[in-house]
Amino acid sequence: MTLPLSVSPEVAAALAAGRPVVALESTLITHGLPYPANVETALAMEAAVRESGGR
Repeated sequence: MTLPLSVSPEVAAALAAGRPVVALESTLITHGLPYPANVETALAMEAAVRESGGR
């Protein structure tokens, strides 16, 4: 069975160019930390990936 997969234009471009693409695990964000620390952590994780060249 093939499941549909939606990829953003940003991720598609990174994949086409051979650049890194990172999927962040979300359990820590959704269950492990209280608000607003969870939001701050999520944004910091995303920023760290982007600053390192990942998408």
